Amino acid sequence: MQFLRKPLTTDHIIHGIFALIAFAVLWKGGKSLESTWIFAGAVFALTIFLHKTLKRTDAKDSVHLALWAPVIFLICWTFISFAFSSTQNYGFDELLRTGACGLLFLWVVRLTASQNKRLYDKTLLQLIRTIAIVTLTACGIGFAVYTLQPVNRFVGTFFDARFHTDYWPNAWSNFVLLTWPFVYYWAFRGWSFVKLDRQTVIDTAVRCVAVGIVLGSFFLSYSRGATIALCGQLVLLGALYGFIFKKSFPWKKVLAVTAGIFLVALTYFSAANALRQRVHDVISVNEKVTFSADEGVSSVSERQEFWVQAIALANQKPLFGWGPYSFRFVQPRFQTTVLATSDHPHNVFLKAAAERGWPVAIALLVLFGSVMLSGLQGEFKKEFIRPHHASFGVLLSVALAGSLAHNLIDYNMQFVSIAMLFWLLLGVLASRIEWAKAKRAPAYIARHTEMVIAIIFLTFAILEGGYLVLSSVGRHAQAAGDSEAAMIWFNRASGELFARDLQLSRAEILTDMGKYGRANDAIAEYFKRNGEDARAWKRRAALRNLQSETQGAIEDYEHALSLGGFNDIGIMGGIIAIELDRGGRKSVDDRREEVDVLLRGFADAITKNTHFIALSPNVEDFIDLADTFARIYRREAPLYEVLAARVDHNAKLERNKIRSRAPGFLW
Repeated sequence: MQFLRKPLTTDHIIHGIFALIAFAVLWKGGKSLESTWIFAGAVFALTIFLHKTLKRTDAKDSVHLALWAPVIFLICWTFISFAFSSTQNYGFDELLRTGACGLLFLWVVRLTASQNKRLYDKTLLQLIRTIAIVTLTACGIGFAVYTLQPVNRFVGTFFDARFHTDYWPNAWSNFVLLTWPFVYYWAFRGWSFVKLDRQTVIDTAVRCVAVGIVLGSFFLSYSRGATIALCGQLVLLGALYGFIFKKSFPWKKVLAVTAGIFLVALTYFSAANALRQRVHDVISVNEKVTFSADEGVSSVSERQEFWVQAIALANQKPLFGWGPYSFRFVQPRFQTTVLATSDHPHNVFLKAAAERGWPVAIALLVLFGSVMLSGLQGEFKKEFIRPHHASFGVLLSVALAGSLAHNLIDYNMQFVSIAMLFWLLLGVLASRIEWAKAKRAPAYIARHTEMVIAIIFLTFAILEGGYLVLSSVGRHAQAAGDSEAAMIWFNRASGELFARDLQLSRAEILTDMGKYGRANDAIAEYFKRNGEDARAWKRRAALRNLQSETQGAIEDYEHALSLGGFNDIGIMGGIIAIELDRGGRKSVDDRREEVDVLLRGFADAITKNTHFIALSPNVEDFIDLADTFARIYRREAPLYEVLAARVDHNAKLERNKIRSRAPGFLW
């Protein structure tokens, strides 16, 4: 136990950060809540420890105001936005992640700026080696998953094995955009090409294999947007080196290496598909390129809709937005097509604007833009003095630019591995900028401000983390069908402030038990935090109907319809059922055109299995509603019967496809 008595050093902290990177990447890509809590808790504790050990006038505590001010503004404004959130049962994890990323950024700036040159270079090489090894390890795991499991796109470690839909290939491709330049730097840092001989060819080939495997894994994700971003990175990289080297640029060597890397990537791509094809279907590259794959052009058209809707939401609440992670609840009111919804608007700045207000979006834009442009400008000056075929500074700028470009069309900062690495590398780039004329944040004020933020956030994280574990056990018990055990755990977690769906789960169990009064109380508690969730309004409507409060049930169903009618056809089914029960045939006639539009939209979506809708309860609710209309409107009964039969047939095909596909060999 002697090592426990040793004082914590900078090296210990750095290795701890490297371990966090490995954990975040290799454990579900950092998507899980436990990754957020571990990452946030470690950074907040680190901030408190470091500031307590610094003297009041320590130079290492000095950060340029141009960096410190926007980061602190971002954290504080997000905190205020969450305090006024319209969906406050969600978003606490985003608040923690924002605080942790901001404080990590400031720590990296201080660390790299205060080190001597030798220690600075050593730390960077350790970081590069860690990123490269972790990325290649994730590629290896992803290769096994892609070839042996029934998931048709490469996901690396960005998956949750518990759920057949929780695979995130676009997040994997974003991660690779951020890391492949460092794999390249790690592989080619000591490389030189003096003469063409056997040893040089072997040495070059081995280096090309490392980078080629990573890019091959990237191409297997079949991400069109990420591929465009990669092309942008390569063009940017070529333009930068062409500008730096001018006529002395070693085009022949670079083209030879590039050809070698892409040959390895193509071989890896083909080999993986050949192995996969033995047990599972392989996506057609031609179908993806021509937008004739299952999702068609919906991925493009829906993104355009999300951006317009995000701007509209931001303009409705321009100052503080609707609250972190609110987009999934408030966006459906703008829907015009079935399941055209998302957890985010697929754009990092528009997400910030809609959820936290335009000031946060502008602060992010200014911070990212100023650091990346100033950093790139500084790298130009350094490279003219000391040119290198694999410059760390240039590759750092290219990595950040590629990741940010992809986040403009597909937001993936909710993954701890991506957010943590992006902000860490942004801090490294910021530390390399010469801020000669910039003012520094007052050391005393900066230190205590960050400590207060860290203490507040860490306190809430510890308190909520305990309740999170209790409620998680309850949800597992509910999923296993043990309602009594689930209620025991939910009651123990009743002190949770940011309870996500806990009260909805309690209401569901209590309703099944016939305890309608307590179920109503649970829903009322849910509404105190979130009145924008169509699921809660639908549940209260069904509960009121059971209690014979038909008018109140209709009102709740109507509100649920306005918030999520294009995501759940059961809402309209509930309205029609109540109207018929109380003899409201005229009301049904008045809504017939509206119902027909919904039926046609859902029938089309289920036929195409849009966003896996054919696997959802929407199928059964659709058939019930279509059968009801077939009984009411005898003349048009064949139309409704055909729609119901078509939906039932296609849903069975999709469900049988899932059941009959070759089982995974890993789980």
